[in-house]
Amino acid sequence: MSDRASFNQLRDNLMSLYATGDYAAALELVEKNEQIFPDMSARTTFWKMCLLSLEGRLEDALSTFRQGLQDGLWWAESQFIDTDLDPLRDLPEFKELVLESVQRWEQEHKHINREHSLVLPDALSSPPWPLLITLHGRNGDKETALEQWEVARGLGWAVLSAQSTQPLYPGSYCWDDPAVGLRDILSYVEHTLETNGIDWERIVIGGFSQGSGMAIYAALSGNIPVRGFMVSATWWQDVESLAALAVGAKNVRGYFVTGEKDYTLGRVREIQDVLKQNNIAFAEELHPGLTHEFPADFETSFTRASEFIFKE
Repeated sequence: MSDRASFNQLRDNLMSLYATGDYAAALELVEKNEQIFPDMSARTTFWKMCLLSLEGRLEDALSTFRQGLQDGLWWAESQFIDTDLDPLRDLPEFKELVLESVQRWEQEHKHINREHSLVLPDALSSPPWPLLITLHGRNGDKETALEQWEVARGLGWAVLSAQSTQPLYPGSYCWDDPAVGLRDILSYVEHTLETNGIDWERIVIGGFSQGSGMAIYAALSGNIPVRGFMVSATWWQDVESLAALAVGAKNVRGYFVTGEKDYTLGRVREIQDVLKQNNIAFAEELHPGLTHEFPADFETSFTRASEFIFKE
């Protein structure tokens, strides 16, 4: 198992304990494993801060925050909206530490470069290849997206994994500002235009969670030459921003992979209402029991989505 897969397993185990309210066991799990993943220290440190706060160990939470900053870590201001930190929120030292973190984030933000990955299909697939543009979720990166959409390569697609230039903490990014996100994606697509073997008549944009919302935003904008979007566990903060774009959107089709138990299901329905009101064709797979995640047989979902999007 790769380091990333092992870390994802740790995250899933942590979230299972968190969901049951067993914060002490979740904290113990993080503390036992954090040294194994030094590259993920910003995330594990933040988890510890939240769990210590929930456990009422406020001095320990502040100490963890303070040590994280001393170790060179930082977090965007939006991270501190997390309600797990409510017990700390009015403490003067917490406010000072947040200010220091945000100031450091502002400095680091200036030095974030655009990064993307382009992965071609295996040798068994002949060009020209259809292109899938993938967008990571909030707190993700380009490597996360490549893993999530690996099935596309096996089906003969080239995959362009776009990484946002909006950092949340070291190694973690978001699409909070869609205008910035759109500029990033356009830059990556223009770079990919230089690649031989891409079928520019068959481009689809896909995403997970917040990346799904960004994918829909980009597709509706008309600025990216895509035939449609395929999205999983869809979430987007500003549905009205999609409504404004949908009015002028043409020749775009969408495909939703949705979990019946996903906390974002209500937002998915709001987005779909916008598409219906503007006569934008879409289809959906609704998976019973699925939460905020990909279905086990995502290859089948991907095949259905591509068939729907390119249906004449």
